[in-house]
Amino acid sequence: MPYMKAIIAIGEGQVKIADDIPMPILGDYEALCKVHACGFCNGTDLQIIDGTLVNGFGGFPTVLGHEGAGEIVALGKRVRHIHIGDRYIHPNLHPNVGNGYSKTHGSMAQYGIINDDRSMLEDGFNAENLPFPRQHKFPSSIDYIDAGVLLSLAECHSAVVNFGVKPEMDILIYGAGPMGIALAMFCGFAGAHVTQIDGVSERLAYAKKVAKVEHTINFNEESVDSILNGICFDMVIDAVGLTTIIYEASNRLKPGGKVGSLGVLKKDDRLVNTALLKNNTSIHMLNFPYGEYAIMDKTIRLITDGTIQPEDFYSHIMPYTEIDKAIGLVRGKKVLKIILTFDD
Repeated sequence: MPYMKAIIAIGEGQVKIADDIPMPILGDYEALCKVHACGFCNGTDLQIIDGTLVNGFGGFPTVLGHEGAGEIVALGKRVRHIHIGDRYIHPNLHPNVGNGYSKTHGSMAQYGIINDDRSMLEDGFNAENLPFPRQHKFPSSIDYIDAGVLLSLAECHSAVVNFGVKPEMDILIYGAGPMGIALAMFCGFAGAHVTQIDGVSERLAYAKKVAKVEHTINFNEESVDSILNGICFDMVIDAVGLTTIIYEASNRLKPGGKVGSLGVLKKDDRLVNTALLKNNTSIHMLNFPYGEYAIMDKTIRLITDGTIQPEDFYSHIMPYTEIDKAIGLVRGKKVLKIILTFDD
C-alpha cells in the first residue's frame, strides 16, 4: 500500500508529521487531489490540537486541516464533471483514514479526495448522502497559496449575510485576527460603520489599512468603557470565541440589537447564561459557518476583479515540515495567518 505524509494531532498539545498515512483509495465518483497549500486556522485547527473542539472532531490521532487547496491528478471511473488539472479547495479524506488515524478534516495531507457531486446526483443519489459536500472549484487565476484563505474569506462573507448587516449600521467587532479583519471588510462592503477591538496594536493598524475600519480600540492600552463612553451599537460580533465577550457585547447594544457569535466557543465554555444578557437583545450563534459555499462564487469574483487581495489575509508562508514553529507563532500572535505548503 502506498503512503503519504500528513500533519496529525496525536494528543492534546501534540502534533507531528506522519509518513504512514495510507493514500486515498478512490471510489467511483471520487478524484485524487494533490494538495499544494493549506491555511492554518488560528481558531479551529488550534482547538483541535488543544482538545477543546467539540463539533466534527474525529478523535486523536487525527489528520488536521480544512483550508487545503490543490489540483486533480487522478479520476474515479464514474467521474464526469471533474477533470485532470482542475483546482479545488477543501480536499478531504475518508473518515477511516487507515492505520488508526481519523481526520478533522484532513486537508493537511499530501493528497486528498474531491467528490463529483454532480455526477452522483445525475445518477440518482440523494443530495443528503453526498460524502464531501463542502468543496469548491477555483480558477487558475488564483494561485494555491492565495486559495489557502479562500474558505476563510467566504465564511466571513456569508457571516455578514447571515447576521443581517445593513447599510449605515453601527457595528462593533471583538477580535482583529484574520477572520475579524475579513469580517470587518465585508461589513464595510455592506455599508456598515465598524469599530474594532483587539489587544495587538499592529493588528488594529492593519484592520484600518485593509478593512478601512473607522475606529479601533486597544484594550491593553485603553479603557474600552472610557473610549466608548456609553455609545451603543446595532450589532456587536464576537470573532474571538468567549462567552465573557458575548456578555460584554450584549451590554454594548442598542435596544433590539444583536450579538453575533462567530468565534468558536471551546468545549468548556459553551453555556451562555441568559440572565447576564441585556434585555431586548438577540444572540445569533454562528460558531460554525453556514452558506459559505453558496456564496463562494461571489467571493471568488471579488478576488478576480481585484476588489479583494487574498495576500492581505495571511502574513507567513511556511513548509508543512515547520508545523511546530508555525503553531508557536500562532500561539504567540506573531502572525496574522500562516499558509502551509506541501510541495516537497
